[in-house]
Amino acid sequence: MDILRQNVEPTGDAVESSVGDETVLLHLKRGTYYGLDAMGTRIWSLIKEGRSPLEICDALTDEFDVDRATVEDDVRGFLSDLKANDILVER
Repeated sequence: MDILRQNVEPTGDAVESSVGDETVLLHLKRGTYYGLDAMGTRIWSLIKEGRSPLEICDALTDEFDVDRATVEDDVRGFLSDLKANDILVER
């Protein structure tokens, strides 16, 4: 199933730290760090607000001058990567 149609949330095994407009995530069980740039940080904040992936795409399309297809591709890739690394889990 397409991750844009799934309900995802941060795992309890990750902690975060903000560094300017970027975020560093630490997966506690794996001991792995993930650096998020400004866009990744924005997506992360929307995930933490409980927004669905499609709602995140709506917000980013409204906030930035980017076409919907590009936003969906970028969000899909980002969320898929976080899920593959156990930073996100399905609700």
